[in-house]
Amino acid sequence: MGSTTSQASGRTFQATAVAIDAYSVVALDSSGTISANGDNATDLTIGSATEDIAASGYGNVQLFDGSGTSELLCGGNTIAIGDVVYTDGSGKIGTDSSNRSVGYALQASSADGDVIEVLTWFRGT
Repeated sequence: MGSTTSQASGRTFQATAVAIDAYSVVALDSSGTISANGDNATDLTIGSATEDIAASGYGNVQLFDGSGTSELLCGGNTIAIGDVVYTDGSGKIGTDSSNRSVGYALQASSADGDVIEVLTWFRGT
């Protein structure tokens, strides 16, 4: 995990009826609740959970519109420093460019469950 992570912009949201792991990429639905982001390019990816969030519970989300970086959960793809990373269908990040991009990797990863620092961006639908 990055030691210089900037958490410049955060907000509390309620989760859907499914729990969300810390560092998962999250999407906002039309009812205002969040879930682990899928790989659907139309999901409204808004940020990353900064803590484990219980099903239907409330938790903090570091929003991607703030400046700085986010610590994100990896799905097992080999990720090199500088790679563009994408949602992978389970709230994690990977290298499948057919999914929504979320930023540049500032650390490398090759194992499912690694948490790496990513320079994130917000790209709405």
